[in-house]
Amino acid sequence: MRITLIHNPKAGDAKHGKRQLMAALAKAGHHATYQSTKEPGLKKALKKPTDLVLAAGGDGTTAKVASRLVDSGIPLSVLPLGTANNLARALGFVASPEEIITRLEGGRKRAFDVGFAYGPWGERYFFEAAGGGLLADYVQAAKKEEKKNKAIKKLSKEQEMARHSALLCRMLHDYPARKWKIELDGKDISGRYILWEAMNIHSVGPALYLAPRAGTRDGRFDFACARPADSALLAKHFEARVDGKKSNSPLPARKFRKLRVVWKGPALHLDDKLWPKKKQSGKFSSEIEITVKPSALIILQPAPAVKT
Repeated sequence: MRITLIHNPKAGDAKHGKRQLMAALAKAGHHATYQSTKEPGLKKALKKPTDLVLAAGGDGTTAKVASRLVDSGIPLSVLPLGTANNLARALGFVASPEEIITRLEGGRKRAFDVGFAYGPWGERYFFEAAGGGLLADYVQAAKKEEKKNKAIKKLSKEQEMARHSALLCRMLHDYPARKWKIELDGKDISGRYILWEAMNIHSVGPALYLAPRAGTRDGRFDFACARPADSALLAKHFEARVDGKKSNSPLPARKFRKLRVVWKGPALHLDDKLWPKKKQSGKFSSEIEITVKPSALIILQPAPAVKT
């Protein structure tokens, strides 16, 4: 099979560098071409004829590649090398990179819904979740913390997840609920929210399972939200994540196809990116529309493991 490997060389460990991944693909009988996300040429690499695009990295790398494959018909597979790997798990990539590579041949194709956000700053795809309030502010705070403390890069995945969850706990302690004007499939649900999330998959951020019933190919998203009265329940959920436990979501969630938001204040998050960008904020009214693009992405999941 012809495979285009898109690799984030800063993700994972020394066992999953360019040389090791290309060798594993060759051993499995594939003809692979390599493109680093840290070097120019990504757009050109994704235009070359291929049978499969393989994204090796964290959720950010996966989303970056997936956004260029929407409506292309070219299937995507993932080697999860990130910390949370929310998107990789939702797509069905839960094995080790080595095992996934050996099972690509004979894999099964499936459709995956994609989020589409439209606003005065342009339009964007997202794959995990879009939202406002606490988690959007957390994305910005986490990036600032990483820049200040270089030792963070040496933490294990478990320590990194606990660190992110602890940051959310600290932020929630005195976090102010904000006013949001929100329409969900034409119904007005405006009010004061600590956070709200339009979710395509079960989890967001440091593996916070806020949408346990989310389906990735049902043509709908889940709207999960926390009002001021939900603060104590949300704190318990975050504390469980600090302890490394998987906690059921304490928040209500409902299905929708179209969401409209009007607000004043900080940026939203689309997956792990802020929107609008800092240089765009304040130039336009803060109003966006979020819809679902059903089955816009094709995923090639690994073949089932052979039982011995």
